[in-house]
Amino acid sequence: MQRIEIRPFAARDSFEALTRLLHLGYAPLAAAGIDLAASTQSAATTARRAAEGQCFVAESAGQIVGTVTVCGPYSAAETQWASAPREFRERDTAHFHQFAVHPALQGQGLGRRLVACAERWALQHGYRHMVIEAAEPAEELCALYAHLGYAETARVAWPGLRHRSLIMRKALDRSPLRDQLQMLARYNLWATRRLYEQVDDLSEADYRRAAGLFFGSVHGTLNHLLVGEHLLWRVRFAEGHSPKLALDAEAEPDRARLRERLVEGALAWLPLIEVWPEARLHGRLEYRSTSGREMNLPFAATLTHVFNHGSHHRGQITAALTAMGRPCPELDLVAMLQQEA
Repeated sequence: MQRIEIRPFAARDSFEALTRLLHLGYAPLAAAGIDLAASTQSAATTARRAAEGQCFVAESAGQIVGTVTVCGPYSAAETQWASAPREFRERDTAHFHQFAVHPALQGQGLGRRLVACAERWALQHGYRHMVIEAAEPAEELCALYAHLGYAETARVAWPGLRHRSLIMRKALDRSPLRDQLQMLARYNLWATRRLYEQVDDLSEADYRRAAGLFFGSVHGTLNHLLVGEHLLWRVRFAEGHSPKLALDAEAEPDRARLRERLVEGALAWLPLIEVWPEARLHGRLEYRSTSGREMNLPFAATLTHVFNHGSHHRGQITAALTAMGRPCPELDLVAMLQQEA
C-alpha cells in the first residue's frame, strides 16, 4: 500500500492537477444529477477558492489524490452566496470546501484524515466550530459528515439549483482526554508503520521462524496484534459486541495483507475517537472477555491499555530484530512528537 502524506498546497503543485482531481472526485455526484460547481469548474476558480484559506493536499507517489481547503468566516460584503447561512459568517466558526478524494481511494479513510486536518487547522487558528455545506441528495457524503460529528442546522435552496443543501455544524472544543487518546492513536499508527520499515526487509525465513517471542515468530506476534487490537478490542469499542477468538490465532496468513490490515486498523481508531461523545470517553466499557467473563471497565483507561498493548508487542519484535542483527527502529513516543513538530 502506497503511503499517503497530507501537507499544505505548495508552489510546486499544479492547480490544473488539483482541478482534475476535483472533477474526478465529484464525477459520481454529477452523474447522479447533483449540480456542483467543483465537477466542472476551471483551474482559475480552483486557485481563487484555494486562496480563500489554507489548501491541503494528499499526495501519493508524487500524485495529488485528495484535497480540502479550510478558511475562516466569510464576509457577506465579500461573498454574496454566504449572506444567507449565518453559520458561515460567525466569527468563531471556520468552514471547508473543495473537499475531494480520488475515486480509487474513496472509502479507505483518506476523507476522514483530510477533514481531521482541516479541523486541526481551525483549532490552531482559534476557531471553536466548523461548518460545511453538503448537497442533500449526496446521502453517502452527508452520512460521512454525520459520522464525524456534524449535525444539520439548516437547509438552503440556492437559486438555479435543483437540490437543497444541508448546513452542518460541529463543535471543535476538545477535552484534554480526547486529545490524549488521539495522540496515543496517532502514535499507534506511526509506530506500526515505522516498525514495518524494518520488518519489510526480513527474509521469509527470518520473518516466520521461532524467535523466542511469546507468540513465537515475528509473523505470529503481528497476527496477535491483529487479533487483539482490531478483531477483539476495536469490535468491542466500536460495535459493542465481543467476538470469540483465540489470542494466538493466525487471522491473516498472507504477509502483505497482514501489513495492510494492521495499518488500516490503526488508522481506523482516529475517526472513532473524534466522534465518540465526551460522556462516553468518561464512561465505562462493558464487554465479555475471551474466557466468557462479563467485564465493566473505565472506557478511556481500557482504550489506553489497547495502545499500550501494541507498544509492548512491538517492543518484543524490535528485540527479535536486534537478535537477528537487524537495525532496531526508534519507536519512542517523543520521536513521533519531534517529527510532528
